[in-house]
Amino acid sequence: MLNAVTVDVEEWFDTVLFGGRPAGAESCLPQNVADILYLLEKRGVKATFFVLGSVAKDHPDTVKAIAAAGHEVASHGATHRSVCRLSPEEFSKSLKDSAEELAALTGTRPLGYRAPTFSVLKDEAAFLSAVKAAGYAYDSSLYPLFLSGRPRAPYTAPCGLREFPPSVFPFAGLGLPFLGGSFLRLLPAAFVAGRLAALNAAGAPGMLYFHSWEFENGRPARSGALAAAGQFLNAASVREKTDFLLREFEFAPARRVLGL
Repeated sequence: MLNAVTVDVEEWFDTVLFGGRPAGAESCLPQNVADILYLLEKRGVKATFFVLGSVAKDHPDTVKAIAAAGHEVASHGATHRSVCRLSPEEFSKSLKDSAEELAALTGTRPLGYRAPTFSVLKDEAAFLSAVKAAGYAYDSSLYPLFLSGRPRAPYTAPCGLREFPPSVFPFAGLGLPFLGGSFLRLLPAAFVAGRLAALNAAGAPGMLYFHSWEFENGRPARSGALAAAGQFLNAASVREKTDFLLREFEFAPARRVLGL
């Protein structure tokens, strides 16, 4: 079974625990991405990089390096502001602006989109229709959680947009995430691998995701002890867990898994 490996390319201070660059804070993003590219090259794997438009503006050479290495460049929005906090007009502009920013750097318009922090809390149909109308071919923002009615495998929404859901495993009638974010950081590698093997055995590809800032070498300066403790808790394990999963399973960019 071919699974998708994806990277959310964002600054460590873009997340909800920070919401902006602290005074005097520096970006380690180019080095983080370089480390990820090295790991992928070592394992002979191509990935999808969901890149913020703000990152593309600040680090154009990093985005070009991702594309030059043969990886898929997709959109993570213009900024890391939650979709649920945007008006329909602001969301449409974010979709358009980020696609144009990435296309200008890579020469290819992005096919995929992922909402920052998976922040689609309501109006799912309107959200998917807006992504489709902006020219994207697929989305990867909607968790198949309890009572959502969403399948664990990729599917086509009524608007025609393909949805590649983040991976969950069934437990007591619930869909519990395990293959990205804080779940990947805190769960043992063997447990994650077992759940991915079970998902594949059920006929569905997995969606591995991690963040560029999870490849930080230690807590960034100016991050503050409290917020950093929450965000970077066990983040050092992500590099090792990703390497382990890349060795044990077959991975490719999301667009390839979807046949796009």
